Amino acid sequence: MKQFNVRRWVIGLVLGAGCVVVGASLPTINQAHGEVRGTAEAPAFERSGVPVLREISTTLRQMDARLAKLEVIGQKIQASAATKAAAPADESN
Repeated sequence: MKQFNVRRWVIGLVLGAGCVVVGASLPTINQAHGEVRGTAEAPAFERSGVPVLREISTTLRQMDARLAKLEVIGQKIQASAATKAAAPADESN
C-alpha cells in the first residue's frame, strides 16, 4: 500500500516538474498586446478601393460634426434656460 502512495507522489512530482519546464519554455503570447501604436489607422473600408464606402465614411463624418455642433447649442440653451429659471426665483425673494 505504501509503494502505491509513493509511486503516486513520484509520478505527481515528475508531472508537475514537467509542466513547470514546459510552461517556462513557452513564449509569452501577450507581448504584442502591450505595444502602443503611434498613429490611428484608418478603418479598412476607407483604405479599400470601393468608392461607395468612402462616400459613406465622409457622410458619417459630416453628420458627426453636425451632431457635435447641435450638442453644443443644446447645452447653451439649457444653461440659459437654467439661468432664466433661477432669476425669477431670486427676484421673488
